[in-house]
Amino acid sequence: MTSEKNYQQIEQGKIVVYMTSMMIIRDTYEDCQRVRKMLQNHMVQYEERDIFMSRNNQLELAERLGQKSEVAAKISVPQVFADGVHIGGADEMERLNETGQLRILLQHYKRVTQLTSCSTCGGYRFIPCTSCHGSKKSLHRNHFTEEFSALRCIVCDENGLIRCSECCPDS
Repeated sequence: MTSEKNYQQIEQGKIVVYMTSMMIIRDTYEDCQRVRKMLQNHMVQYEERDIFMSRNNQLELAERLGQKSEVAAKISVPQVFADGVHIGGADEMERLNETGQLRILLQHYKRVTQLTSCSTCGGYRFIPCTSCHGSKKSLHRNHFTEEFSALRCIVCDENGLIRCSECCPDS
């Protein structure tokens, strides 16, 4: 039994961009930067979900686009959603921007008040886990034998990272 999320209700009033921070695939990275710049030029707040940093973001994007999880690697990024509705990728955003429709589409979204980068994470929106410091292990002490055993940290993701509380307070 699969649970369908109502993204239109969950993301009401939000712009969500699935993108990647991996610079190895230059065209994809440049497309992500191009969409980021467009949204910054329109001065709207948006949430980035990096598919390189989190497997959950990859699976969520595949679900939203109606793809099977095993073919999630074939989905191109960036992908932009507004109010939970799919707007499109970099080419669609470029077309909307050139025709002026993007300005009209974005006019009712919350505006950015400052254009500086986060002092905590430097704009990456992730920081090393405060519990395990990025090692992905937490030590558990057995009080009967005085031995320690390493367990998987339950606070961070698979990369040893957590969302920055300064620039992502609702996460």
